[in-house]
Amino acid sequence: MFYIGIGLGVFGILSIISLLLLLKAIRDVFKQMDEIEEQPEENRELKNPVTSRSLEKLLVRINRIYQSRQQERILLLRREKGIRREIENVSHDLRTPLTSIIGYLDLIQDKDTGEEEKREYLEIIGKRARGLKNLIDNFYELSRLEGENYPVTLTTVPLQPLIKEIILSFYREFEERGIQVAVKLEEVERITVADRLQLSRIIINLIQNATKYSRSFFEIEQVSKDGLCSIYFRNDHKGMKEEEMQLIFNRFYTGDTVRSNRSSGLGLTIAKILAEKQKAQIHASLEGDVFVIELQLNIL
Repeated sequence: MFYIGIGLGVFGILSIISLLLLLKAIRDVFKQMDEIEEQPEENRELKNPVTSRSLEKLLVRINRIYQSRQQERILLLRREKGIRREIENVSHDLRTPLTSIIGYLDLIQDKDTGEEEKREYLEIIGKRARGLKNLIDNFYELSRLEGENYPVTLTTVPLQPLIKEIILSFYREFEERGIQVAVKLEEVERITVADRLQLSRIIINLIQNATKYSRSFFEIEQVSKDGLCSIYFRNDHKGMKEEEMQLIFNRFYTGDTVRSNRSSGLGLTIAKILAEKQKAQIHASLEGDVFVIELQLNIL
């Protein structure tokens, strides 16, 4: 009985010591949690101050929760940063033509402005106003595209006639900018299933992008293989870099020269979203001094 009593006493003492150590470890864990809450940007994890398997399992689960919260925090910060950047871009894109319009209106009201100058300024105001309307239309179109209920009406669309029709509508613009145009279409008729209006918008946006930034030439080529039709839009570029290819379809992304051309940077974004809604693919790449966008469609 004596030894049993001693054993029980030793066990009790060890249990008390273990409990005290566990309580100390829990206090240490609470301290770590306070530090993590105060400095969440450091992405720290809880560390087990004792060799307790039960406590270790608990800390592993808590750390998983912290990691999930940290990932959500990073995504939220990125989203907030993106929203701020987009607001800045929208403000810039709206303010620039408005400032120009107001400036020319002030000149028109000036007593020293002649009638010929007034007509010239009114023409410029008209161009700026139409550009502003187009910009606002793009913003509205983008908001509709990102909604779930954007209408898509699929029909059979002959590709070559559609491409020719759109290319001809740009003839004057190509001529005014001195851009040499090459059109390479297959002789065999190719038909895709798509929303004709949306597909036209994609092709128009891609051609408009080329005409804005090409220096001397633009080429459109159509190639089909294994049930897929690739339409290539090629133009010489003004100092684009390979790393830009990952950003080119981002909303409001523009190169340094784009803002001077009063471009919103939405044309390629809209083209990509429209393509994806029709199960099509669109990619950008560089071939030396040539900027290439490939639109890939399924064909019948």
